[in-house]
Amino acid sequence: MNVTRWAGPAIAVRMMLAAGVWMGAWSVAGAQTSNSVAPVVVGHFHLNVTSIEAHKKFWADTLGGQAIKVHGIDVVRFPDIDVFLRQQKPTGPTRGTAFDHIGFAVPDVPALTTKLVAAGYQVVSGREPEPGKEAAAATGTQAPYGRFSYLLGPDGVKVELVTAAGPNAPPIAYHHIHFINKQYVEMQQWYMKVFDATLRPGQTDFFIGADLPGVGYSLNFFRWEGDQSVTHQTTKGRVMDHAGFEVKNLAEFCKRLEQKGIMLTEPLHRSKELGNVQVAVLTDPWGTVIELTEGLRKP
Repeated sequence: MNVTRWAGPAIAVRMMLAAGVWMGAWSVAGAQTSNSVAPVVVGHFHLNVTSIEAHKKFWADTLGGQAIKVHGIDVVRFPDIDVFLRQQKPTGPTRGTAFDHIGFAVPDVPALTTKLVAAGYQVVSGREPEPGKEAAAATGTQAPYGRFSYLLGPDGVKVELVTAAGPNAPPIAYHHIHFINKQYVEMQQWYMKVFDATLRPGQTDFFIGADLPGVGYSLNFFRWEGDQSVTHQTTKGRVMDHAGFEVKNLAEFCKRLEQKGIMLTEPLHRSKELGNVQVAVLTDPWGTVIELTEGLRKP
């Protein structure tokens, strides 16, 4: 795959801003679990949290999700995804793993960002600070905020807000997963292989995308300037423990993975914790844990 390499700081910043605007496009084709056609969609995220109440305040009260129970588990539901909350002190924030953040599409990024900042949450400029250091101050490109923004929630969980296109966009909806890795191209190719995703046009010397069949805009892979430390640190135990993909005909999907030479971390089984739905687990080569489910959240 021909992806040109680093073009320099000034060019990179301009390209990142352009990519951020482009990433804001939202359409019905981007819907996830409400999509009854796609063979694979992103269905949930599973968090380890120091305080469930603190996370409910962030995900539900401030971001606008709905706090519910699913099989007795605390969950915050958004259009197209569920955020599962497990009371367990995380081993670390999202920073330091290849899973960088969850992207949400909202009609008014400045308004929601202002609300989050007023509630005490921190705006960052792409990468959250190292432990013990403050986040970089917002620049003129972010304050009073623009078409996209990055924020840190409790336990160092990171989200991005992008601008939803179209007059009928919901107040908030899941938009994308965003990975960071110096091996961002290799990572994108691995996810294409696993999920039969397609290359998204418009790759740059620091960005490449993969789209799930029948879904569209789905998975982003970046190489941030000045941060080449992410390699193979597991997400297991961290605040973002794993990402969940809802799969049609999961048994057959797992067989195809084996044929592709991709081994499961946990074989296909029924999960009592999740209401006896079928579950399998795999881990990407960079440490991101992926849970595959069938029937966890029906359209």
